[in-house]
Amino acid sequence: MGTYMEKAAHDWTDDSVRIIATPSMAAKSTYYYVQEVGHFRTLPTYFTERQHLNSFLIVYTLAGKGYLHYQGTTHELLPHHVFFIDCQEYQHYRTDKADLWEIAWVHFNGSSSRGYYEQFAKNGCPVISVGENSPIPGILAQLLLTNRQNDVRTEPLSSKHLVDLLTELLLVTNPREAAGSFLPAHIQRIVSELDKRFAEKMSLDQLASEHAMSKYHLLREYKKYTGYTPNEYLIHRRITYAKELLTYSEWTVAQIANQIGMDNVSHFINLFKQRVEMTPLAYRKKWQRIT
Repeated sequence: MGTYMEKAAHDWTDDSVRIIATPSMAAKSTYYYVQEVGHFRTLPTYFTERQHLNSFLIVYTLAGKGYLHYQGTTHELLPHHVFFIDCQEYQHYRTDKADLWEIAWVHFNGSSSRGYYEQFAKNGCPVISVGENSPIPGILAQLLLTNRQNDVRTEPLSSKHLVDLLTELLLVTNPREAAGSFLPAHIQRIVSELDKRFAEKMSLDQLASEHAMSKYHLLREYKKYTGYTPNEYLIHRRITYAKELLTYSEWTVAQIANQIGMDNVSHFINLFKQRVEMTPLAYRKKWQRIT
């Protein structure tokens, strides 16, 4: 970690709100936790320049205009724009002097904050535009309200609101078809086919040929919409079905391996252990006892 640096002009209206939180040890070890949260109506000289702060920052533009310089690029921030940044990296954000910026924001950390940030960052841009009906400003308002009251509920409720906020950010960065279906029709067809034929031996070349697609395009599109490569999806389906058979059937491990399309029992056992963190027999013993 480098040396912390911050320069700022704290230029905002008297009715602006800034709450600084001091998270408990329990919050730091368990929850997503608020470090600061607020609602600013900025004045003309407002800016922040910062680097090497152990925090993540989400800012939603309620009105006016602002600018963010981050990772070498300057972004214009208009109403319904949200940015999500890692404050370890250099950042500079400011109001437009002629169209004063109004923002809701939260500095936070904890739990899997970095994992959420890294998933969001795959979008390739720290700024996204959300619809007028987005729940994001409402979630930020709830975070602010929750942290005005300091009682036993504050930290778990803050964690809940942060998870809602982070989940919403990930959902809006994923592509959707105009008709409202998450999976495009051609990807849905491939998913359905793999669900039916997961026990068969199937190569990427074969799958691409059957669906009249380049294998490289198929690979990119499938990963983009499902989060898996086709091969990873097949393994996922095979392991999931193997769990069902281990729990509800009396078949041997070798029979189950054959049923899910894996001729090599040792390979099945090793693959299962890698994905489930226990052997098939250990899984059977645990889950048959529970059920």
